[in-house]
Amino acid sequence: MTTKTTRGIRNNNPGNIERNSANKWQGRMSRERMTEEQRKETRFEVFSAPTWGIRAMALLLINYQDRHGCSNVRQLIDRWAPPSENNTDAYVSAVAGAVGVAPTQFINTHEYRRMRPMVEAIIRHENGQQPYSSDVIEEGLRLAGVVNPGAKPLVAVPASVTTAAATAAAAGGTMAAVEAAQQLQPVIQGVLPAIQQVNAVAQATTGLPSWLRLAIAVGVMALAGASIFTWWRLRRARKAVSA
Repeated sequence: MTTKTTRGIRNNNPGNIERNSANKWQGRMSRERMTEEQRKETRFEVFSAPTWGIRAMALLLINYQDRHGCSNVRQLIDRWAPPSENNTDAYVSAVAGAVGVAPTQFINTHEYRRMRPMVEAIIRHENGQQPYSSDVIEEGLRLAGVVNPGAKPLVAVPASVTTAAATAAAAGGTMAAVEAAQQLQPVIQGVLPAIQQVNAVAQATTGLPSWLRLAIAVGVMALAGASIFTWWRLRRARKAVSA
């Protein structure tokens, strides 16, 4: 038995977000790429991939909280699916149950642990199914700046350079590699905070415009560079005193 694909799934718009001239959504499908059915769509947005539709869902929910003061599932769903058009009580009950909170309990829409089950519950309620893989949901949320705190970092930071060098030596290198790594350990420890800062900013600003992300990244890197330079000067001063 096959499950009929709903309008929202066919439009890559699983939240059934209505068109609004004020919203210039990223990932909106160009008319040239639309199917004949999608070209006839007059009410709902059509996205080029499900991840963009999921991103739009998350950004709308965040906007409802940040700009309109919706602080719980009841208020969020009342705005998402007004009682004049929907059985909002049933909708609220389904979403609150999925998120694991009372309908009037405060939630933070910027938190992955709240946003993910809420988005999945809305998709299920709007379409009668939630057909997307975990990776698709996670990527859509990441595009909105809602990052899984347990996700693998963009920059792998070694726990210990000495350990890494020792492993290489055991695989056929020499003890000189270990000794060199031990000498470099203080340098690496000084650089690691900068790497971690850049990595954190890269993940936290994913949903922002590219020019703003670049400006923030440049600022963080400048601060990190200043920190490294200060550390280097202090290290030289200590060496001069001990000489």
